[in-house]
Amino acid sequence: MGAETRLRLTRRGWGLLIGGVVLALVADLLKHEPLRYCGVVIAAVPVVVYLIGMVFPPRLTITRTVYPATVSAGDRLRVVVEVQNQSVVPLPAAAYADTITGAQARSVGGVLRAIGSRLHPREGRRRSRIAYGLSELRRGIQTVGPLYLEHIDGLGATRRVSELGDAQTIEVWPSIRDVAALEIPAQREGIETEVALGHAGEADDVMTREYRRGDAMRRVHWRATARVGELQVRQEEHHGETVARVLLDTAPGADEAAFELAVSVAASVHQRLHDLGYDTEVFTTHPAEDIEGATLDQIRTPAATPLDEVMRRYMLVQPAAADAEALPALPPKHTPLVYVGIVRDEPAATELLELAAGAGSALAVLIRSAANASLAAREAARFDHAGWRVVAMDASARDPWQVRP
Repeated sequence: MGAETRLRLTRRGWGLLIGGVVLALVADLLKHEPLRYCGVVIAAVPVVVYLIGMVFPPRLTITRTVYPATVSAGDRLRVVVEVQNQSVVPLPAAAYADTITGAQARSVGGVLRAIGSRLHPREGRRRSRIAYGLSELRRGIQTVGPLYLEHIDGLGATRRVSELGDAQTIEVWPSIRDVAALEIPAQREGIETEVALGHAGEADDVMTREYRRGDAMRRVHWRATARVGELQVRQEEHHGETVARVLLDTAPGADEAAFELAVSVAASVHQRLHDLGYDTEVFTTHPAEDIEGATLDQIRTPAATPLDEVMRRYMLVQPAAADAEALPALPPKHTPLVYVGIVRDEPAATELLELAAGAGSALAVLIRSAANASLAAREAARFDHAGWRVVAMDASARDPWQVRP
């Protein structure tokens, strides 16, 4: 990648130029030739330095490596920037600043050592390397770069700022944490149904097997038993309900820290359910389009499919707009349901509480802040009374993941 440079006179340069011109004018009035000569020389110094900088600008190329290119919020990544000089003029030591978004600091800076010209016999002297690590990046699409170099000539008369390279994109997915403390169901739920291979009503076509200790007598198939001479029972197949649901609170006006924790919890629960072999479905309480015009709502991922698509949507999801209305309640399904909600001034809707009645198991993770502890207790009691198993998390705590039932 090439460089864009801006060359300017410094305050010292302007001072030399103006001071030299004034000195030359005063000397001309006084008819003092040596003094006029000194003024001209002083005024010429910044001009000459500036012209040399214009004629011989630095020709720099940059190669940036960021790894990994996709990280989870809170993980650490490493940035390596290599600057190479393509000019016949060496580059003196310069201050650098590499710009960053989504981090606590807006840039990482330091001093880039001097780089020899492209004619330098040692290849290592024709380039210089910058390396640093980044952690605690915020969820979302973040960028690293461009790199800015600032160089002031030896006389301090000119200042050159070079912008090198383009911004490189980094995808920061939500932080995935261990959610064992939430006691996510470890086995799929299911019902047993008889397997009929023939036409409806033809009992003789029902598949049978030999009787095993513990089989219910109601399952004995007497016609098959008489034909075979040994106890036979109707063959049953276990139809596992493999779908689990995650419901994320995206109502408007959420506290930033609480919403970020909610997204991380929902993504972590989603990952856990996927690892347990569930097909997963994710829903949101309010419609919330992300910067790509997509939504997290109603994405279904089979157990054998990676979660890349849904995790990207978790990466970009934001609270709904202020005028957004709640989405229709989920249709009942006898499956595990995990609701990740944020405690607010207004109580949760009755339709939300009633979802527990139709779910196979219902877990509500309620996230509060220090300011609404009493509200959180009352809300937890409402969910518990409606049949939810409730877990509380405090977004303002030093370690919010220290959950309590």
